[in-house]
Amino acid sequence: LKNIIAQLSLMLKNAERHKHNPVFQEDMIETVSNVEARMRTLMRQLQEKTSIQPRKPVDLNALLKRIQADKAQQQPAVTLGDQSARSIEVHAHPERLERVIGHLVQNAIEATPDDGNVIVSMAAQSEEFVRLTVEDSGCGMSPEFMRDFLFKPFQSSRTSGMGIGGYEAQQYIGELGGTLVFESEQQRGTRAIVTLPCMARNTAPAPSLAILQDE
Repeated sequence: LKNIIAQLSLMLKNAERHKHNPVFQEDMIETVSNVEARMRTLMRQLQEKTSIQPRKPVDLNALLKRIQADKAQQQPAVTLGDQSARSIEVHAHPERLERVIGHLVQNAIEATPDDGNVIVSMAAQSEEFVRLTVEDSGCGMSPEFMRDFLFKPFQSSRTSGMGIGGYEAQQYIGELGGTLVFESEQQRGTRAIVTLPCMARNTAPAPSLAILQDE
């Protein structure tokens, strides 16, 4: 409920200033639709006395496959690379984590020309942490934007964005005990680095897995 209220509060706070902006209108409709679906789920779970969106093991390999399938019709196309790597699991809310990582991939696609590169890689950073990297060869961000506006809602370096996704991504990854860091250079591209605590396992760290977009 706190997360839902935060989304609605952000939208209402900025409605007067942005209500005539078509991008804001589209984002508002998407936000209200998402909130309505989540509230219906909460009501159903309360009526059935089931637990409300508990964290559970999330297989990152499977998550990246779903994101790849979801972006299949877009350019630059995201293609899935080597599938021989063992799975790496994190403890998270599956739908929310997929939405956050999917947002980072979508940002990379929208910032990159059709003949550019989008690379999403995953590797065990240590026994305790896994690192996801979303890298593109797109327009990049200025140092001033990264310093002053990067994680502020309703601020975006793209004309088609309102900046809500970056804010939610940082907040949720922090809730999971992870970090989100950006490296960027204008006209050369951006790298988003997500570090998450992985679930304990008895095996050696998994080899790298990459989702590659060919030139």
